[in-house]
Amino acid sequence: MLPAKLYETIPYSYIAIGSAILLGINSWLAVVSGLLIVFAGAVIWVLRSDNRRTDIKDARNKYGGALPFWFYEMLPFNYSMVALLLFTGSDNVYFYPSAMIMLVVGIQLWLLRSSYRKHQRPVPVKARPLRLRG
Repeated sequence: MLPAKLYETIPYSYIAIGSAILLGINSWLAVVSGLLIVFAGAVIWVLRSDNRRTDIKDARNKYGGALPFWFYEMLPFNYSMVALLLFTGSDNVYFYPSAMIMLVVGIQLWLLRSSYRKHQRPVPVKARPLRLRG
């Protein structure tokens, strides 16, 4: 089993490595592989986040959530990746303000999601000895 500190940093590491590949290498193969690595980190983050939620399950659907689950959950990552693609793939400087706005919105959505969900790590349950069970 992985140590807790390493286990918790895996999705963030994937996102950082994929973003570095997107920003550092100007090849279509690198862009595709960077996007796939970021996507893998995003999926891991979403799955862990959904598993650790302490609010009411399906609360978003009860209160008018119209977007499908995966589309809604991937929005912050999509905004950020489109912004990085605009920064790296565009030679037109007029795209840079739009890319910066999209990057800020993506990061803001990501931070808001993590703060609203009040994530808690699972607490291991210790079994009581048989002689104390009654």
